[in-house]
Amino acid sequence: MTILRDLSLIYSSIHSLILFLILFESKYSKRKFFTLALSLSLPLLFANLILLSFVGVERMGILLLITCTVPSLIFFWFMAKYRGGRFLFTFCFSDTLFLELIYLTSILDYYLGNSYIVMFILRLILYPALEILLYRLLRPTYLELQQKIKKGWLIFAAISIIFYLSLSVSMSYPCLITQRPQYIPAFLLLLLLMPLLYVHFFTTLKYQQKNYEITEQEHITQLQIEHMKTRMEEFRLADSKFRMERHNFRHKLQTIAGLMDKKEYMEIYSLLHQYNEDIQDTQITRYCQHPILDSALSTYLHLAQNKGIKISTKLDFPEILPVNEIELATVFANAIENAIHACLELEPPKRHIEIKVVSTPGFMFQIRNRFNGIISFDKNQIPISPYDEHGFGTRSIVAFCQKYKAYYHFKAEQDLFSLQIMLE
Repeated sequence: MTILRDLSLIYSSIHSLILFLILFESKYSKRKFFTLALSLSLPLLFANLILLSFVGVERMGILLLITCTVPSLIFFWFMAKYRGGRFLFTFCFSDTLFLELIYLTSILDYYLGNSYIVMFILRLILYPALEILLYRLLRPTYLELQQKIKKGWLIFAAISIIFYLSLSVSMSYPCLITQRPQYIPAFLLLLLLMPLLYVHFFTTLKYQQKNYEITEQEHITQLQIEHMKTRMEEFRLADSKFRMERHNFRHKLQTIAGLMDKKEYMEIYSLLHQYNEDIQDTQITRYCQHPILDSALSTYLHLAQNKGIKISTKLDFPEILPVNEIELATVFANAIENAIHACLELEPPKRHIEIKVVSTPGFMFQIRNRFNGIISFDKNQIPISPYDEHGFGTRSIVAFCQKYKAYYHFKAEQDLFSLQIMLE
């Protein structure tokens, strides 16, 4: 019945690759990646099967680390979109899941007659069941965590590597665990501890993600407060200037009347021009009738102008906004801030930000800016920040669109980047 054992081993090896691919993201296209992966995996699988026929199951349990794990790790490292701790954890996580089922089914088969029938049937059922579970429940969250959380993976990867080595050695050295039945209870506890630790890992990563989101929200709230303070100060200064102009208005009229009597028209023209400039100093640029949104636009557009960025605006906001004003102001703040960062990488003459807002037939807006032409997008066509701890603004914009079921589109053409959002 060793044929069932060998078939189940081949079957399990194939599914170990499937488990890994469910959680893995390649930097290459799917077609190119799968072509390269099969070109390595199939020869490696057959080479290990041939080696198994010569050395036997006991020695193969140890040799797999060298003959299968290390070559696969090197290959997928170069294929990976995310390297470092994220890749190592993904690799070891999928491998330890594979080993967990291998060893559990081997021990159960040992206790139920050692005929390999139980082993074969259980592996036939459990691997697809586990893959469906991972794909539906874990994969979306896991891919999101890989994208958003860039730190903290290395310690988890180190623990996973130690678990992988501990399981391999405990099962096969100095002989198979089934030949040392007195150690099986301790080994089963080790197998139980592993999934519990993984649950803790993912809980910790989700907690870390939540902390980042809370930090981001606190940052946004602080910006909103600063926006309001800045806008209030502008109104205070403008009001003070206007009061002074109103106080001096009577004297200015008297001066003009005196010049009119003397028919000194050039002096009158010069004086009126000066008075007009004084009045202009009391004027505040208002971008819309909504105070919080106007504050955010004023603050960031003023910041952009101070950094030598040309601003073009065509704004037509509706009287009643279709979404929460604070949230919309945050979207504009994040988008303009991203545009400012992109413009600052260019020479001053090339810096330009353009904002268009229309309220009919539906509320939509577009923010465009010049950039250096270098940008990366994820699989959902969302820009990826090349810097750690950055990218919160873009994720906040996407979260806003998802909340309000708004259409959004990030686009990069040559040196022009644009964000388009349309609300129902």
